[in-house]
Amino acid sequence: MSLDNPGATTPSPITMRPPQQSRLERLAGLPLRLARNRTLVLLLVAGAFGALAVGGARGYIAERIATERERLNPPRAMVQVVVAKTDLQPGSTVGPDTMAVRSMPAEFAPGGSVRPDAFGQVEGMRLSQPMRSGEPLLPTVVEQPYEGNFSNRIRHGIRAMTIQVDEVNSVSGMLQPGDRIDLLFTVRPPVLPGMAPAEEVTAPLMQDLAVLATGSQIAPSGDPTGSGRQFTSITVEVAPEQAQRLIVAQRSGRLTATLRNPEDRAPVAAAALDVSTLLGVRREPPAAVRKASGPELIVGGNGGPLRRVENGGEVAGAIGRGTGDSIADAAVRVAAGDAR
Repeated sequence: MSLDNPGATTPSPITMRPPQQSRLERLAGLPLRLARNRTLVLLLVAGAFGALAVGGARGYIAERIATERERLNPPRAMVQVVVAKTDLQPGSTVGPDTMAVRSMPAEFAPGGSVRPDAFGQVEGMRLSQPMRSGEPLLPTVVEQPYEGNFSNRIRHGIRAMTIQVDEVNSVSGMLQPGDRIDLLFTVRPPVLPGMAPAEEVTAPLMQDLAVLATGSQIAPSGDPTGSGRQFTSITVEVAPEQAQRLIVAQRSGRLTATLRNPEDRAPVAAAALDVSTLLGVRREPPAAVRKASGPELIVGGNGGPLRRVENGGEVAGAIGRGTGDSIADAAVRVAAGDAR
């Protein structure tokens, strides 16, 4: 007896394909798929080559720039110098509060500039000239200490001369040693006998004189305003011939000091000036006054007009001729007749 169902469908046996055959089929179908996506493949290949080209070009350009920069700007030796922190006035103290250290190319550093290792030699001294911010410190702008008397500070061939000043000539006390001034001379010129007095004239006497001392102070103070400083004389540096002119000027007129910038050393051309020139008034030259050369006699009498007689000429002519007397006797007789 068969247990099989004659009406049932007999299942077909399952066939298993090996894995290697599946991979081979995929590889075999790759050219077909690539052919279908050819445009995409070309774009990917072009992008890859473009990225390589850009990277190579950037590297080449950067290398060329570095080479040219090194050629145009070769490495320079740097040095450290002492510079001013801010703008400084004459008389400022050299110290850590006013100075700083800065690096700069050795070829740009001024010769003789103070280096940090030599800063102790100038620390505590005062400046004799103004300094701008960032300007290297030089020994020439530092007031050097001196030994001995005040005369050791005077240069050879130069003289120091003291002149009297007031509040105006001292620039309200702000004038300090180390400043430079001009001197103006005001005088009334002499005139010939018999001429009218001349007007006062002011003219430049000397220019660019160095002030060595104000009163007894021979070093600038730290206060640029000069508050509280009072002095009645200043000592200036002059040549021997200038000293002679200065003495004559002090004895015959007035001197006025004008302060100038220490960097302004150019001479100023200026002419003498009086009041008429200042106001633009044309003044006629004064006429000479005729002055009698002998004694003056007043002759008159009998109600007649008075007559001015010079040198006794009219008395001698009018009276002396008639009487034969001397001029003196005739003058006495005329005076007696006038009294009657």
